Amino acid sequence: MRVAVGGIFHETNTFASGLTSLDDFRAYQFAEGAALLDYSNTRSELGGFIAGSEERGWDILPALYAAAVPSGTVEQTVNDHLTSALLERLLANGRPDGILLTLHGAMVAEHDADPDGELVERVVAAVGPDVPVVVTVDFHANLSERIAHGVEAVIAYDTYPHVDMFDRGQEAVEVLAGALGTSRRRAVIHRKLPLLTAPQAQYTAARPMREIMQRVLDLEADEGVQVSVAPGFPYADVDCAGFSITASGHDRVLLSQLVDSLADFVLSRRDRFQFEPLSVEDAVGRASRSSRTPVILVDSADNIGGGSPGDGTVILAEWMRHDLSGLVVTLADPGAVAAAVDAGVGRSVRVDVGGKTDDMHGEPVLVDGYVKLLSDGAYRHLGTYNQGFLTRMGRTAVLEVAGNTVIVSERKAMPFDRQQLLSLGVDPAHHRALVVKSAVGWRAAYGDVAAEVIEVDTPGICTGNLSRLHYSEPRRRMLSQSEIVPASP
Repeated sequence: MRVAVGGIFHETNTFASGLTSLDDFRAYQFAEGAALLDYSNTRSELGGFIAGSEERGWDILPALYAAAVPSGTVEQTVNDHLTSALLERLLANGRPDGILLTLHGAMVAEHDADPDGELVERVVAAVGPDVPVVVTVDFHANLSERIAHGVEAVIAYDTYPHVDMFDRGQEAVEVLAGALGTSRRRAVIHRKLPLLTAPQAQYTAARPMREIMQRVLDLEADEGVQVSVAPGFPYADVDCAGFSITASGHDRVLLSQLVDSLADFVLSRRDRFQFEPLSVEDAVGRASRSSRTPVILVDSADNIGGGSPGDGTVILAEWMRHDLSGLVVTLADPGAVAAAVDAGVGRSVRVDVGGKTDDMHGEPVLVDGYVKLLSDGAYRHLGTYNQGFLTRMGRTAVLEVAGNTVIVSERKAMPFDRQQLLSLGVDPAHHRALVVKSAVGWRAAYGDVAAEVIEVDTPGICTGNLSRLHYSEPRRRMLSQSEIVPASP
């Protein structure tokens, strides 16, 4: 069997400033043709695709994989280019026997609010009904009916922090294996719930998501079907935003009943998606008094994994206002990096750090720093999140500032792997407090060393208080509605 593999992956924050360019994709993850097979060494969906396909003796036809760190709306020309390139490469060796696609599911382009749905439609139309297509998506996908039409399954992650991508890739292979060599196609049922929930409340090891995910696993085991929930990405003000449920199998009536039942279960718990952070002042005060270290200060409104700029300064400013020491904070600030490089290792530098992308995440903080280390900012993930991935932060400087560690890099990087700090000689276990610019994903890197966790009510475009965001009216109503949106015909 000849199976084509590829995908386009971007979580788009429509409240973020600036546009996402092709260079942003190339700077994070980009592979064409045979280079895509290098992902066999990663615990990603692609790694699962490749491992599962090789176990079955399939010929893998590597197409294209492009991913960018979550950020603003994708330039339309970039979306068009990547879509065309992926379609061309999927069919470069003739029509394959099957296709495995990995998408985020919450991508937004300048003139297309649902490019993931459009891409799946175009792929299905290009290969015809005889070629089964299986799609994996992120836990925070904003799914539309378009993405579920004509495919064998839409498989979302089961975990947040996301640590099961490889497993979901292998699950996709299993579904595809069941479809190859037969003309019988699976039914896919998709439901949208008019429910927007903050990522801060979607942690799958805590209620209500723990209960919801257990119900999903029970349904799959008891009924022999595939079920996925995607709580959605609330920082995209588009029609397909919000909670989705999909199920696939061969009995459409049963699937519809299961999805309706699960939807009722989710909505019965809608009031449990709570997020109760402390003010910045109270959070810093509590951290300063804590006898347990390290304290994790969660700056989730500047969540890099949700599209924020990663240069929020309000916790740093408050910490330094009280002349505290022992804090570790990372900031995306190419200007500060340039100043540190000009000064050189072992020299002092006086520079404004952070707060330069927009006016929503704090103001620049003037620091007198000692340049302790300069790096190329490259590190490989060794933990549970996309193990094997190579991340490039660009030039990076470690500054010692009044007993604190301020790390500045040319590009923002999601704090999902401890190697981000360890590669720079910084071990968070030996510091008083660590600021993580993440909602939940940071737990994959630092959950096992966190002595105390303090959720902080910082300002920013990834705030857990969704009512602060300037949604259009349809999304604002989703914060309080309780009815299920009828499925498309």
